[in-house]
Order: sequence, then structure tokens, then C-alpha cells
Amino acid sequence: MGIEEQSTTFNEFENLITVVIHSIQGRGMRGGDPLTEKDKKDIKVLLSECRGIANKVSRCLNTRINRAELSSLMRRYEVNKPFKISPMLYEFIEANLHVYDLAEGDYDFTVTPLTIAWREIDEKGLTDYDDMLQEALSRVGAEYVELVPESSSVILKLPNMRLDHGASYRGYTLRYMKEHLVKNGVTSGYINMGGTLHMIGCKPDGSPWRSSLLNQLDEGNAIGVIELQDKAIASATVDERGYVKGTRLYRHLINPYTGKKRDAGLFSVSCISDSPWLADITTTVMFLIGLERGEKFMKQISEEMNVFTAYTAVNNEGDVFVSPSLEFIPAGEL
Repeated sequence: MGIEEQSTTFNEFENLITVVIHSIQGRGMRGGDPLTEKDKKDIKVLLSECRGIANKVSRCLNTRINRAELSSLMRRYEVNKPFKISPMLYEFIEANLHVYDLAEGDYDFTVTPLTIAWREIDEKGLTDYDDMLQEALSRVGAEYVELVPESSSVILKLPNMRLDHGASYRGYTLRYMKEHLVKNGVTSGYINMGGTLHMIGCKPDGSPWRSSLLNQLDEGNAIGVIELQDKAIASATVDERGYVKGTRLYRHLINPYTGKKRDAGLFSVSCISDSPWLADITTTVMFLIGLERGEKFMKQISEEMNVFTAYTAVNNEGDVFVSPSLEFIPAGEL
């Protein structure tokens, strides 16, 4: 009997999301018990629930939707007054504040005013923009965001602040979907959200999932192949951190202290982790602070969360760097 799969594909957060389920409670694997009719019905329900989970995260964090909770917070908060928020948004802000601390302020999820300013500067070709950056800087600083656990509230201490969902929303969405699937017995499958992947268990034939690591500065040739089992992988190039119109804006690559664009010398980063959120956020942090500090950040937060995390990176000269802890098959041995 052939291997069965059930899947769904949909759009959320302006990303194409695909959820594939091969096996539930160990049934559906090659050479084992087949999926029962009840399993197939349960899988259809789980796939539908994944759509609902992704939509719930979007309705909480998607700042491009006016009715989303984070958008509502930005419109309605009063300076220095507690604003009650949901557990999901509270957790999101708490996690981003912790990353801000670990990255010593170089990762700052309040930089949106600077992002907007740079978009206008680039599109209009402005050359006299210091005043514009200074005005934007006056509304930036994660140190002006305070959580109040007793009332599940947040206090924003500057006017017209903007919190950004961009650096880890894929990882957050994947995490909630993955946890739901595993909790309900899924033992083989995967989730793909805009190229960020989380693999559940192994392939239905019992072999590990595989993913290629590419060097885009070497005509896209493979660095090697890694095996993934119950792990996520997030990859990005510096081009994906901005948009192209006239000049290129590195959307997350802004110095939150000066407002200037920054370049840590990396062209691409891939992060592999037990945690899809950590894989996602670490790619951005690496771009911001470079490999040496990025490794320190990755080690510290991985130990705190008690999860495996590793990376591969290509610098602007095409040199390849790989975490010592990452087991992979070099391209020459394929």
C-alpha cells in the first residue's frame, strides 16, 4: 500500500502555508498499520484547526491588519498607562524584550518608525534626512516598553511607538501549529510557512527529512545536506530583509541607536533548532550583530530554553561558516 498524506495550503500573514500530515499515533508509516478511517477524519479536523491557529496568530500580531490586537494597541494606548493585552500578545512582547536584552539592544522590535522613514528616504531619493531620522528615533526604544504581569498589561512610555511583528511571526505561527499537531498525535508531517519549515518526526518511510543548505554567492550550489527530525529551519538572505525600489532597504538591519542602516557582513543565514520561533528570530539577530556575537546569543538563549540550535552562514565574500554542533553531509560527499 502506498504512503498516504493529507494536506492543506492557505494564505495567512501574506505567506503561503502548507501543512502535511502522513502519520497519526504511528499509523500510516510504511510497513506499519495503515491510517484508519477515524484517523483520516481526525487529520482533516487537525488541518482545519491549523488554519484557525494561523488566523488567530495573525489577528493578534499582524500589524498590516487594522483590527489585529497589536495594531489596536498601537492606535489606542496612552503614554505611561497600562494597556491590557491577551496572553498571546503578552508572551510575544516578553520574548522580544528578552531578545533585546540578550542582543544588548541591537535587536529592537520598536524600529518601525525608522523603517518607515528609510522607505520614504529611499523612494524619494532624499539627501537631507537627518531631522527625519531624529524624529523617528524619538519614538524608538524597547527600553520604553514595560510589561505588568499582575494585570497582563503593557506600558508604552513614548508617544506614537510602533512594535513590529516581522522578525519572528513565522516562527511563532509554526510553533503554535506544531504544538497542536504533536499534542493530538501527529507523528510524521511538516509545516512550511513562507520557506520556514518545521519537520515532525521522520518521513513515512522511516528515514529523516532532508534539507539542502545553499551558497547563493556560489551560483546557488549546495554547501551540504542536513537531516531534520522534530526540528525547524529558517533561512534568509540579506536581500530578503528589505525591498528593492531605487536603492535597497534592509528592513530589519537598522541601528536602533543611530537610525542608520547597518551591515554585519553576512549575505545569508540558516538556523536550525528544536524551536521554530528560535530558528526564525536567530536569523535576524545574526544579520544584526554578526557571527561572533550571534554565536554567543544563540548559545545563551538555547541553554535557557533547553533546545538545540545551530547555524550556517555565508558572508559577503562567499565564505561559509557552520556551527561545530551541526551534523551535515558536505556537498562533496553527496
